[in-house]
Amino acid sequence: MLRWIHMGLGLVLMCYIYSPFGKEVLFKRAVQFAVIPLIILTGLWIWKFKAFNHFLRIDEK
Repeated sequence: MLRWIHMGLGLVLMCYIYSPFGKEVLFKRAVQFAVIPLIILTGLWIWKFKAFNHFLRIDEK
């Protein structure tokens, strides 16, 4: 599930870069302040899954 969220956010980032929607102020702000930090967070969570779960105390079952 986490990978799908990460890939979906990546698609939004690609739309920002390659489409004319990147010139829209609201879309630009949403990408800058929501999408990019979430991509970073989910990427780190995928990379360091065990450490994040230990930090958040989520049991692996």
